[in-house]
Amino acid sequence: MFSRSLVLAAGCVAMSLGCGEPVDETQEIVSNLTRAGFPSNDIMVVEGKVYVGRDAEVSLDASREMLTAGATTEEQYRTNNVVSPSLTKICVNGSAFTGVFSTALDLAIQNYAEMPLTFTMARTPSTGCGFTINAVIDPNLNGGVAGFPANGNPFGQITIGGLLSQYGVDVIEHVITHELGHTIGFRHSDYYNRAISCGSGGNEGDAGVGAIHIPGTPTTATVGASIMNSCFRAVETGEFTDSDRTALAAMYTASAPALVSALDPNRCLDVTGGSAAQGTATQLWECNGTLAQQWRLTPQGELRSNLAPNLCLDVFNGDPTPGTRVQIYGCNGTAAQRWTVVGATVRSALAPNLCLDVFNADTTPGTKIQVWECNGTNAQNWYTR
Repeated sequence: MFSRSLVLAAGCVAMSLGCGEPVDETQEIVSNLTRAGFPSNDIMVVEGKVYVGRDAEVSLDASREMLTAGATTEEQYRTNNVVSPSLTKICVNGSAFTGVFSTALDLAIQNYAEMPLTFTMARTPSTGCGFTINAVIDPNLNGGVAGFPANGNPFGQITIGGLLSQYGVDVIEHVITHELGHTIGFRHSDYYNRAISCGSGGNEGDAGVGAIHIPGTPTTATVGASIMNSCFRAVETGEFTDSDRTALAAMYTASAPALVSALDPNRCLDVTGGSAAQGTATQLWECNGTLAQQWRLTPQGELRSNLAPNLCLDVFNGDPTPGTRVQIYGCNGTAAQRWTVVGATVRSALAPNLCLDVFNADTTPGTKIQVWECNGTNAQNWYTR
């Protein structure tokens, strides 16, 4: 990967492409204007400044605002080969990383470790490593290089440029996260037109490894919309975008157990309609094994839904009043989303005697789930399956 732009080498080793060069601001402005619909003959660059209509200067921030916020323009592609589900722990040897590079490596690994994937990722030394990726520094490189999976294992090395020190920890984190993405099978999001994030460049093509669209992500790319864009900017945060999380979930989501009601062995805690929209109510429904009925209890006490990477079981409005509905909502670390399993009950952190409850102990599919004073009845007893 390098900057733009900093280009991030997509499976850079396999494709002989730079993966991390910095992006030029002027190039990004021109690219943004082009994608925003301005004809090329109406865009002028004079002494490093960009104009439209011959007299209207456009700043970088203004050009970014011209791109529709929230539009479904992020996308992800993967290689033919992916990491085997039998590989449950990937380790990264970063012994050569010190200072800001060491910090950035820890943060990049954390990006993956926080996701509910079929594998966990950790930095060495660590026990139980099924495969270890070696991370090295090239002092003359301004970006990163990596390759793609083979034989069910990740690519064995990422190379990170020492010249990235000029950008700070967030950009270095971004590049490392990007290169690790290649090792587990991600292509560049804009592989079909590197000019999107780099300001110039063409189609990387199949490159002999495939470019398979990942379900749930759109099919076009924009600047800043994915950590897997070919080139990076000096303003990267180092964090996954929603598109990145969706792609990871589609490729490597680990299955999670259902919460079955003690009222009926065929009634499960379910997200209504299987909708991942924030605020969707939960209900009791026939157990069916779908993502809408898969829940993961995290060390922080969250019950995370497998419908989306950042959705938690939540008490509406953080209201501890008995009868308040339970919904899914973006994970935020509040007491409304913290739960403790006590025996067969699931207790809310909002109050000491508040339990996850089936309204009126009714087993009819569609019955709402609420919080209620703990009373020991089967309407409040749950087990995993």
